[in-house]
Amino acid sequence: MPVMLVYVVLDDRSSPAPPLGEAVETLLRRRDAERFLEDVRRDDPGLASHLRIEERELEAGGRN
Repeated sequence: MPVMLVYVVLDDRSSPAPPLGEAVETLLRRRDAERFLEDVRRDDPGLASHLRIEERELEAGGRN
């Protein structure tokens, strides 16, 4: 089954739950996720300190 990579911005203060956990944002390109975090750092450094990018594999057409 085909797999798609996504980059999920997670809040470390949340508990994970399928399929993407407590995602703040889900993006298709790593550089977009990094840009998103840079924007958050400028606007809210406190929140940004709890965010991280995680790469996830999703099966196309299936439940993840």
